Amino acid sequence: MLSIKDVVAHGRRTAQRVNNLMWERRLNIATRGRVSVDFPDAGHYATVDYSLVFRVLRHLSLRPSDVFVDIGSGRGRILCCAARYPIRQVIGVDLSAEFCEQARANAARARGLRSPVVVHNTVAQEFDYAECTACYLFSPFGPDTVGEVLTKIQQDRAGGPVRIAYVNPAYPEVFDKQDWLERYDFWYRHARGAEQAVAFYRSRH
Repeated sequence: MLSIKDVVAHGRRTAQRVNNLMWERRLNIATRGRVSVDFPDAGHYATVDYSLVFRVLRHLSLRPSDVFVDIGSGRGRILCCAARYPIRQVIGVDLSAEFCEQARANAARARGLRSPVVVHNTVAQEFDYAECTACYLFSPFGPDTVGEVLTKIQQDRAGGPVRIAYVNPAYPEVFDKQDWLERYDFWYRHARGAEQAVAFYRSRH
């Protein structure tokens, strides 16, 4: 017999699935699924509930001058959501050519976008982050690559400000070693129904 807690959890998961499907239809995109990624130090492809995506984007306080970069952009769910804000540009970075093609196709047919979307098929450590002012990572790879990417962002930004949302923060110790970053907020997993924890960082100067 299911406990009340189990029934509530099941009901919440069902509601989230319905909400995700609603947003896919509303945006006219297809990003659902869970796919293994056969690259060294790369995590599998998965998605974050739309409800959490929009909460994270609101908390990043995106402005018209922002260039938003989704590192490990997959099929483009975050790109299409971020592009609903009137900002300078939305950029996806992913090492899978297949995912990049799917992300471009989703962005091309998505409804309600207010910003241009560009997708780059490259490894995150080699991308040029000089224009980036806001980043999103959904735990796309292991600690070594996370450290390399953060170092690259610092070098490319050359003291320019940047905000980072780290969803499912599996390696916070790597961020803690970055003396140019400070954590300014943290959302615990399951707080207000969120299925993932989120850590928010920003450059100190």
